[in-house]
Amino acid sequence: MCRGIVLSRLKYRMLLLLLTGVISACGLLTSEPYAFKGMEFEDPVKAPEFSLIDQNRNLVNLSDLRGKVVLMFFGFTNCPDACPATLGAWKQVYELLGDETDKVSFMMITVDPERDTPEILKKHLALFNPDFIGLHGTLEEIKEVAKDYNIFFEKEDIGSAAGYSVGHSTLSYLIDPVGNLILGHRSYEASPIDIASDIKHILSKPSSQINSDGEMMLLCESGCMINLPVRNQ
Repeated sequence: MCRGIVLSRLKYRMLLLLLTGVISACGLLTSEPYAFKGMEFEDPVKAPEFSLIDQNRNLVNLSDLRGKVVLMFFGFTNCPDACPATLGAWKQVYELLGDETDKVSFMMITVDPERDTPEILKKHLALFNPDFIGLHGTLEEIKEVAKDYNIFFEKEDIGSAAGYSVGHSTLSYLIDPVGNLILGHRSYEASPIDIASDIKHILSKPSSQINSDGEMMLLCESGCMINLPVRNQ
C-alpha cells in the first residue's frame, strides 16, 4: 500500500518535472525575436561577386571573404560628409566588436578611381583603422560593381580648385558569412551601437542554420524589409 503511494507520488513528481521542462522550452521558442536595426531584405540575396585591387595592390575577390561578415560601402577619399561619417562610425563598430573583429571585414569601394589610387586609399583609411579594406579598379570595373549593387554615382562639377566631387548613394551593405546580402544601413541614420548589434547577432547564428546549398536560413524578424535599394538612398 505504502509502496504504491510512493510510486504514485514519484510518477507525479516526474510528470511535473517533465511538464516544467516542456513549458520552459516553449518559453524559449516563443521568446521575443531579435529585431535588426538595419533595413532587412525580405529574402537573403546572394551578394554579386567581384574582383578588385586593395590598397596593397592585392587582388580581392568577394568570395575570398566567405566565413566573415562583410560591411561594404561605396565612397571616396575627398568626400566631405557621408564617407568620413561612415568610416568614423565603422571605427567605433570595430571597437565595439572586441574579440570578434577577426570575423568581420570592413570594406570601402572607391567611386573616384581617378584620384583614389591604392596608395591614397591606404593613407586615408589608416586615419580610421589600418585594418579597413579600400578597393580600387578601373572606372568601368567600379561602374559594373556599383550597378550590380544598385549603387548610383556620378561626377559633379563644384567650381573649385578640387575640380569635381562625386555624388553617390550612401547605403552600407552587410553581407553574412555565406555570402548573402542581409541588411542595409543608411550612413546618416545608423548608430555604431546598432551596426555592431546586428553584426553580433549574425555572428551568433549557429551553423545548423546553414542549409545544404550553403545558404543561411534567415527569417524576417523585425518586420522592416526592403528589396534592392533604389538610387540616391
